[in-house]
Amino acid sequence: MSWDKNRLRALRLALAELYPRETQQRAFAKDAGLVTARIGFEPAADLTWFNVIEEARRAGRIDAVLANALAEYPADETLKQVAANQAPEPLPAPVMARDLPWHGPANARPALEKIMGSRSALVNVSFLERGIQSARAVARIRLPGESGTGFLVKPNLLITNHHVIPDKATALQAAAQFNYQQTLAGMDAEVAEYALAPDEFFATSEKDDWTAVRVKGDPASRWGVLSFVSTKVAADDRVNIIQHAGGGSKQLSFYANVVVFVGEGRVQYLTDTLPGSSGSPVFDRDWRLVAVHHSGGWLVEPGSKDDVYYRNEGILIDVVIAGLKTAGAPE
Repeated sequence: MSWDKNRLRALRLALAELYPRETQQRAFAKDAGLVTARIGFEPAADLTWFNVIEEARRAGRIDAVLANALAEYPADETLKQVAANQAPEPLPAPVMARDLPWHGPANARPALEKIMGSRSALVNVSFLERGIQSARAVARIRLPGESGTGFLVKPNLLITNHHVIPDKATALQAAAQFNYQQTLAGMDAEVAEYALAPDEFFATSEKDDWTAVRVKGDPASRWGVLSFVSTKVAADDRVNIIQHAGGGSKQLSFYANVVVFVGEGRVQYLTDTLPGSSGSPVFDRDWRLVAVHHSGGWLVEPGSKDDVYYRNEGILIDVVIAGLKTAGAPE
């Protein structure tokens, strides 16, 4: 059976919908005869299934992957189309800024200055200082074999995603690494690592993909905390994300960072992230915390049936604040 890019993409997206959780993905890959040690299991299902399909291609077992899925979901329309070599048309490629029509009429008059979008992207130079100050409270979360991102709020609570730290047992194996970043000279800064104390406080929500856990000691006295208050964000705003993308040193993403949707407890934006960025704080242009980043790729817009867009997504901070209040978090 021949496999072109369209059929592989359709299979991957179908599998991401049918098997969204890592436990399901690992079991499936093993049943399909794949070596799971060769596969990178990512927080986002779409990314994991990309890795699974790549390993299946290498091992010559794409047909086995399809057969395995059809055995469990014989009525799935997409799988049946893929099996019949009638894969649906590919989703449109995401529109990038470089693809937009910047040219104008031949008689256009030159101007000395111009705001390029519907809103000015200019900020006060203190924007840089505030960003550096906010970055101090952002930590790399070290876990066995993987990593994520989190941030500190009062009183010494680490906020991240549920899929990064889903339970107390995982929290006991994790550590928060502050100052995991490069210096101006390009050298690795001295890292301060703190164990977590889930027995002192732990709360999580699988539905809204957030976790809060107490950090041992008093890291807030050295690294500070982010202001944890209700903050509104709207479409066409700009959001910046401080993150440990790819599990590496702390980075900041603030190019092409437009908000494209807000609703139903979620905010979707064009700001760049990578695996390892899960749990990162999402800030508005005034460095106010507005969301917790948790996923990206081809996402369904909340409230719609099948409107799919190439975006990143965060959990609105109001959702996390409400959840922590219900859980009886210390103040």
